[in-house]
Amino acid sequence: MDSKIRYLAIVSERPEALAQFYSTHFAMRELGRSATGDVALTDGFYNISVLKQRDGAAALGISHFGIAIDDIGEIETRLKKFFPKSEISREEGGQFHGDYRVNDPYGQVVSLSTHRFQTPIAERTFPCIRHMAMCVPNNDEVLDFYVNVFGFRESTTSKKIRAENRVVRWAADGETAMAILPDRQRRDMNERESPRDGLNHFGWLVTDIETFLDSLPQGCISKRPSSRPMAEYRGFDPDRNPFDISQDKGYEIDVDRWVHG
Repeated sequence: MDSKIRYLAIVSERPEALAQFYSTHFAMRELGRSATGDVALTDGFYNISVLKQRDGAAALGISHFGIAIDDIGEIETRLKKFFPKSEISREEGGQFHGDYRVNDPYGQVVSLSTHRFQTPIAERTFPCIRHMAMCVPNNDEVLDFYVNVFGFRESTTSKKIRAENRVVRWAADGETAMAILPDRQRRDMNERESPRDGLNHFGWLVTDIETFLDSLPQGCISKRPSSRPMAEYRGFDPDRNPFDISQDKGYEIDVDRWVHG
């Protein structure tokens, strides 16, 4: 099984302006636009779809993510075995959506695509997305879902944290380090971070981090605590969506396999 996180949906009142921010500062390339104002971008691997908010139907901000899969039948079989209450439904497909969707044990929407979310086959360059994080109350159940249904692995970082009786978990798919963090009631709110539960932020890997930080708008970046195992900085885009930036610490994208800038 070769399932990879390759899609992120962000709902915005001004998709074009937000897309311009990521194109200008993170070298993202445009994949396409819809007649209703959606903009799809790529770092060479991910499809980042900035979706226009319609009649307040969807909450603003980072909405949901998606996993590229080989065979929907295999996912259905695994769901029946491990999470029989979860059901797969159809999505719109095309440039801005998956082909199917399912909800994880926290209720988060996970889009599924057998077409790599229309992303190109290209060599990854920098900056690139290598991290995603969610905040949930049922960390172990959520980790088990992604391991058993999609074949993700629990990373060595996660196993060390587990041995310390802490609730943070990390899953890895070979390309992305996915943090499964405590929900709002259980985490320290003193940091300058989004209080949002569910899908919370994503993270970039860069080279020459000091030059990169200097290129970003003034005041949008702060340093992360040194105790964090991955990512040196936290930033916010113009819509106040949080993102991490790392060079030296990097991300554990598979068991004992790290990527650095």
